[in-house]
Amino acid sequence: MLKITLSLFLSSSLFMVVASEQLVVVLSSELNATKASMQRYEKQEQWVKIGDQTPVTLGRSGLGYVAFKEPLKNEGDGRSPAGVFPITAAFGYDQNTTFKLPYWYADDNLYCVDDINDSRYNKMLRIYDKSSLPSSYETMHRSDGVYRYGAVIGYNDTAQRGRGSCIFIHLNHSDKHPTSGCSAMDEAPLLELLKWLDPVKKPQIVQVLKSECGKYREEFEGIKCE
Repeated sequence: MLKITLSLFLSSSLFMVVASEQLVVVLSSELNATKASMQRYEKQEQWVKIGDQTPVTLGRSGLGYVAFKEPLKNEGDGRSPAGVFPITAAFGYDQNTTFKLPYWYADDNLYCVDDINDSRYNKMLRIYDKSSLPSSYETMHRSDGVYRYGAVIGYNDTAQRGRGSCIFIHLNHSDKHPTSGCSAMDEAPLLELLKWLDPVKKPQIVQVLKSECGKYREEFEGIKCE
């Protein structure tokens, strides 16, 4: 377990040393809180605020850690991952978009695999032969529309079995109830975020407790922790 945890921690932490120029900071007041706030930053001489602070909805169980601290983030626990992760792609129901990130058109053949026993675990892919569907998966063209716009958080990119999968930033549910482990927001700020994200600037998300935010200030000088 320690070897797996350390591997996941190292793979996720590699992005802390990448020369990112865009940062999305999500701060939660309590470990089990389902509400948080999001602030965008761009790197100049230090990190500078971009736009307004935005309310965010977290997983139904709050935050879970990548490594070394309980509660660890695991598959199906309803926790959004705490730490620093890349934002790797956008997705949505529109076939064409002006988003800069690599884009997944979420048609009826796009899935994200959350079956811990499947070799495609934590992968987004198109599956045309429905007989080859895994035993558990996310349908990316959802009937409730919360994936109409979204971005992929590069959590557990080495697909460590059972440590969590298919982590996104997506639209709030109509009643803004907590997610299954993603981070959600209203449509206007989400679209603003998606149009701003630029893969050339290697965007990252820092998603942490307010009480633990201070230790990230050395790496990201200029971010605010309130």
